[in-house]
Amino acid sequence: MTDLHLNFGVQPHERPGDDDAREARHQVLATLLGAYADGELPPETVSQIDAHLLGCARCRREVALHAAVRVRLSREPLQTASAAFRERIIQELSHSQQVEAVPAAGAVAASPWWRTPPAVIAVAALLVVAAAAFGIDRSRAPERVAAAHTAAVDASSVPLMSAVLADYRRATAGDLPGRARDLDAVRAAVPFPVEPLRGSSMRLLAAWSTDLEGEPAAVLAYRWHDQLVLEYLVAEPVFFRHPSVRAPIAAGDVVTARSGMQGLLAWAAPESGVILVGDVPAAELTALRLGDAAR
Repeated sequence: MTDLHLNFGVQPHERPGDDDAREARHQVLATLLGAYADGELPPETVSQIDAHLLGCARCRREVALHAAVRVRLSREPLQTASAAFRERIIQELSHSQQVEAVPAAGAVAASPWWRTPPAVIAVAALLVVAAAAFGIDRSRAPERVAAAHTAAVDASSVPLMSAVLADYRRATAGDLPGRARDLDAVRAAVPFPVEPLRGSSMRLLAAWSTDLEGEPAAVLAYRWHDQLVLEYLVAEPVFFRHPSVRAPIAAGDVVTARSGMQGLLAWAAPESGVILVGDVPAAELTALRLGDAAR
């Protein structure tokens, strides 16, 4: 970064076992996680924290806590301000605009927030207060779950799904392997196309290859809203091996399953089969398949 540089990895002059130095960087990062969860940091800082979170389960839990608090607060009813208070906000906004003109939207976006003139920051803060005062709901609702024809199966009866669940639990128990930039290496390691899911609420965090039942598989990890979701891609013969998957897919359905906290969603893609898994209900995962995400 140019103006604000953060480095949360092992420094060149440190030994990998320098626990004090790593803990000091964690303390710095802890002051930013709330702003990160609320989407208030510059893109360069977000990218560095995303990379750090891939290797730090402790900070991922902290971000999840911030997200849970934000969701809880978003459900609180908005309080309506008095007419006198609203009139005062309007007067303050008018006065601030006279003191210093607000730059164009493009100019504000090009300038880091810490270089923004104080008057502009004050106007922005008042706009936020005004939104609450006039009863404007600024919270972002999750994407609507798209309807789909689904067929539920017992995950434990399908060896491929059991293998996916075991790999998912192993991968998410600690630091995720891979980085988003490893996607080209993953494509070269498997004999079928690998294209990330696309969606307004999705961010590709990591990509790596693994073995499922002795066959190569590609794994893509996403941050979807505040959830971690893994996408497993396998060759068609592996995907269609079990009749519990083959029959409903042939009928045009998608396959759902659940095991403990994990929901699974499976469907056929060109030259491959796809299984999504995450700590969310399978019905919500259909939003990635049919609604928010499209290949």
